[in-house]
Amino acid sequence: MPRLIAVILLCLAALIPQASAQPRDTITIGMSQFPPDMHPFITSTSVRNVVLLAMNRPMTVTATDGSPICALCTELPSLENGLARLVTRPDGSPGMVVTFPIRSDLVWGDGAALTARDIAFSLKVSFVFNPPQFIESARALDDQHLEVTLRSPVFDFQRIASVFVLPEHIEGPIFDAAHDPLDYGAKSVFSRRPEERGLWFGPYVVQSFEPNNQIVLEPNPYWRGQKPYFRRVVMRLIENTASLQANLLSGDVDTVMTANMGLTLDQTLALAKSQSARFEFDFRPSIGSTEHLTVNHDNPLLADRRARQAISMAIDRDTIVARLFDNRFKATTLFIHPDEAGFDASVKGWSYDPKAARALLAELGFRPGPDGILVDGAGRRFSIDLVSTAGNRTRELVEQVLQTQLKAVGIELLIKNEPARVMFGETLRKHSFTGLVQFDGGDGIDTPPITMFSTAYVPTAANGFIGRNYGAYRNPQMDAALLAVRAELDPVARKLKWRRVLELYVQDQPDIPLYFAATAVITPKWLQNINRPGRIGYFTGWIEEWRPR
Repeated sequence: MPRLIAVILLCLAALIPQASAQPRDTITIGMSQFPPDMHPFITSTSVRNVVLLAMNRPMTVTATDGSPICALCTELPSLENGLARLVTRPDGSPGMVVTFPIRSDLVWGDGAALTARDIAFSLKVSFVFNPPQFIESARALDDQHLEVTLRSPVFDFQRIASVFVLPEHIEGPIFDAAHDPLDYGAKSVFSRRPEERGLWFGPYVVQSFEPNNQIVLEPNPYWRGQKPYFRRVVMRLIENTASLQANLLSGDVDTVMTANMGLTLDQTLALAKSQSARFEFDFRPSIGSTEHLTVNHDNPLLADRRARQAISMAIDRDTIVARLFDNRFKATTLFIHPDEAGFDASVKGWSYDPKAARALLAELGFRPGPDGILVDGAGRRFSIDLVSTAGNRTRELVEQVLQTQLKAVGIELLIKNEPARVMFGETLRKHSFTGLVQFDGGDGIDTPPITMFSTAYVPTAANGFIGRNYGAYRNPQMDAALLAVRAELDPVARKLKWRRVLELYVQDQPDIPLYFAATAVITPKWLQNINRPGRIGYFTGWIEEWRPR
């Protein structure tokens, strides 16, 4: 009998692994933000871009050192290989022509070939939503060669055509028939039917799209790259980060988006201590973007740069980073990271100095009222709104500290948070906030922040609310300084021109920088290849490489 029982137990033991070892064919990703739309150009949100990378790729992607890597091209253009040429324009000014050789194995999800014509069309559409400062024209020489003509040389010409790609055979007729950018955005298939397979050419296509709920992806049968492993990818919105953490621990989601699209740093640090047996945790510094306060420059209380300087000096960033983030984040008084080429240690931002802040505010005519809040000669209280993404515990904690620190110099902050889809889709884009908005943003590593600080990128009703200069900062000197950096090919001379941008930034304080966050990649122990060292956008940017161990 004992032998019989042993045999039965061995048989059961053999059967149980077979049942539990069924291959996983679905992976669920939790996210605390949801894309306001799926069109690459209508709005600018990090979560939308991360989602898009599973179905779409730009011309180049970026290595962690800022250098470009070909995604759609077969070779990076350079002056040495002749694919980039300095030319003289008809008016005698210097120009540049850049040619990108395009891969021949790119196919849309409906079987149509992706060619240089699609990329040229995509650049044309992107120009409507983000007017180009340097590109004069883009055209397909043939199916496999894209030619971009520049009004002047730019140092980052290898990245000049790096936009998400639109299918001309689907979007072209809609774009040509549209009355204006808003009309096109409303009628675009990306907005009306993101499940249309022909919109996508990446490893996955959209199977279903439920606004403010979830996006389900399935493999693209026409994808010619590495075959993705998972039959189904679910990207699920869980706005409250405490609920998102609970879903991760319960196994309802397998992993979470990175940065402010997923869990907060304090949550991740706690999980790293208690859940190391279940997950791997990799912390990466954020370099190309900064957590900051966008300032409404049209608000009379904030229009004078001394007011913005005072707010900056009232903020104790070092305390915020030490007490809230265990010094994993890096405090900053500039928008540029020390690891970027344009950083200049000789340019100092506004460090913590509440006494100097109070003196500047007094210079502007503000005096403490009965409750300690500053009041000017006209009786206006220095009371301003602060908006950020509702449910994000990190930002809510930072807001509370900012509220306390600014009150110490007589400024009242009224916190009025909104869902991320509202804040990014409406409030920022349409410049409908009145005071400050806290979020993470930037133009990328070693990229002058033209779209953030140039007058040409102020969103207005007249231009269809295009552009990312959400605060409506306007300074012709900054416009010229930013363009001068972009147009300088010599690294040594460019460094000097970067200094001018930084000096103007400190002088004007177009936004108020807080810190460079750290991005945490949380990988369940059964999964590999989410974390791809050496690449920026390493999360869904290479989702086809994700595999069970």
